[in-house]
Amino acid sequence: MNSLDKLTKARSKLMRNNLGIATMLLTLDLIECDASKTETMATDGRQIFFHPDFVEGHSIPELQAVLIHEAMHVRFSHPLRKGNRHHILWNYATDYVINNHLRYDLGMQLPEGGLWDRKYMNMTAEKVYQQLANSPDDLKKTADNVSNESSDESGDTSGDTSGDTSWDDLPMPSGEVLEPVDDVGKPLDATQLEELQTAINRAVSMSDKLETFGSNQQSGRGDVKTDSDEIAPWHEILQEHMESIRSNDVKNFKRYNKQHAHRGIHMPTRDFVPEGGTLAVAIDSSCSVSQSELDIYASNIQSIAESLNLSKIMICYCDTIVHKNNQGQWWDEHELMEGDDLKLVIRGGGGTEFDPPFNLLNDYTENLSEIMAFVYFTDGYANVRPDLEPDLPVIWCLTAKSSYSDELPFGEKVYIDTSKLY
Repeated sequence: MNSLDKLTKARSKLMRNNLGIATMLLTLDLIECDASKTETMATDGRQIFFHPDFVEGHSIPELQAVLIHEAMHVRFSHPLRKGNRHHILWNYATDYVINNHLRYDLGMQLPEGGLWDRKYMNMTAEKVYQQLANSPDDLKKTADNVSNESSDESGDTSGDTSGDTSWDDLPMPSGEVLEPVDDVGKPLDATQLEELQTAINRAVSMSDKLETFGSNQQSGRGDVKTDSDEIAPWHEILQEHMESIRSNDVKNFKRYNKQHAHRGIHMPTRDFVPEGGTLAVAIDSSCSVSQSELDIYASNIQSIAESLNLSKIMICYCDTIVHKNNQGQWWDEHELMEGDDLKLVIRGGGGTEFDPPFNLLNDYTENLSEIMAFVYFTDGYANVRPDLEPDLPVIWCLTAKSSYSDELPFGEKVYIDTSKLY
């Protein structure tokens, strides 16, 4: 597993218990970089940059903590609020704000060496910055904490701040805030900054909705109304997940697909996905879904796939085994670009096993690199082996809340209130 795979896996695992912040992370492209950008991880409000040595030197749980930290920098718009302040001091100040919130407000366990201190509680980053800039003792204590963290990890004590040190020589903490720049490296102008702030606000709003939705589902309360609006229905949440997955792949698109230009479809594509990509879907056919529900799922799945310019949907049906179709194939393939309409038909009717579709996906599916995500529709009453997690995003569409669904070892969860399907 390379550094990007490891970081992607850490992000995926956050979906289990941190749906809101993990969804916000999906809006931030993961970009590998060299030490000239950052030696650890950093964000400019649009992307998360990572140095492969840093990622490879930390465990999945540690990387999850850093990812949450980066997402909080974006949530608080720290990359946009720096102004003319000193870069390293601004990073100290924003770290105190984030880590105090995570540790004291949310009760989260933070990695050793992070910056937090109750004396800065309820302060803005600007206020903490002013305190550090005007108090040499506070600044030295902060720098020493960061220096100790660096020396603990690398054995290098070059960041020691025991003597007089200029601000430019202060050690940089992990999880850096970078000023956003355009494609040629120039700072964003006022219009561009406003556009980025709007995008961040939109991501924060969806993150809050999904966090509330996930909390309500975990408590068994289902969809509830907030002060302002109703939690998004399941198909909108599924589409948001799919759009986030697709947007994180945009950097891999190299050209437009000219094959369908005559139809007015200007579809971005990748070298290995010439028709725009595939969505794989598993249907739990153990009598846990009705035909009328399948019809509703089919309509929404096709609508989502077409909105993302996908070219194909692959369907498999499983109870305790995956059932072949009349042509002896494991997958029903629907070519959207050829005008196929998605139809789901119950096939099977026995017990429930989750492993077979993942075995089919991992070991017997040749075009795995073309599949952008695997969506599993089920009531959730079964187990799946953790080692069967595929190298692509998994989304569970669950019609029931149970101890089984709570223990699913990987993937994102979207709960469907079947009473609202009709």
